[in-house]
Amino acid sequence: MVDQETSKEESSDGAHGEMTNKRKVTHGKAFKKKNFRSNNDRKKNDGVPKLLRGVGFTITRDGPDLYLKAIERLGVYVCATYKNGSDLEMCLEAEELLLLDEPILPNNPTPHQLKMWDLRAAAAIKNEDTLQQNMWSLYTVVLSLCDDNMKDKVKAHEGFAEIKHTRDTLKLLQVIKQYMYSNGSEDLHTIHNQVMSTINLFRMRQEKGQLVQSFWDQFPEM
Repeated sequence: MVDQETSKEESSDGAHGEMTNKRKVTHGKAFKKKNFRSNNDRKKNDGVPKLLRGVGFTITRDGPDLYLKAIERLGVYVCATYKNGSDLEMCLEAEELLLLDEPILPNNPTPHQLKMWDLRAAAAIKNEDTLQQNMWSLYTVVLSLCDDNMKDKVKAHEGFAEIKHTRDTLKLLQVIKQYMYSNGSEDLHTIHNQVMSTINLFRMRQEKGQLVQSFWDQFPEM
């Protein structure tokens, strides 16, 4: 009888111990913290090339510095990714399309000179085609680096339709640079000017003895 009671106590203790351990495990899972920051960063970097992670075009107070850093990273990206990427990097720095000088065919060329001219002319044409294709590809990359606010600004620009049609990366960067350097001040100036114009309009009074037509001529836009 004693042996049986002892075995029951041991079995009950063992069962109690197992339940305690299970509770501890369940308790630990319930209070496990999730790393929301890493999840947000992962979603933000989805589809972004590794060399361009952390790079973006946005309207902020330190816009000029961010723009220069983005252009610098873009230069590294094109050199590491595109064929003849160094030519594209030079265009980004100069903010214009830089093409190789056309080879000059000397007067009365020898057969060797004529052959060399043909090779150089073919290489120049091939480099120009490669540069243009790289520019078209980079257009999509640059636009993807814009945040929602910048995209809205760029798409509302008067020249965006042509930029989109020609996939002109350099003109796209010019528009982005304009907004990043202005820090959105053009909107503030527009609103301020509209308010001040309205205030000045209501303050204006017809002078004594002034003809109605003369007073009306002060508002040619009306």
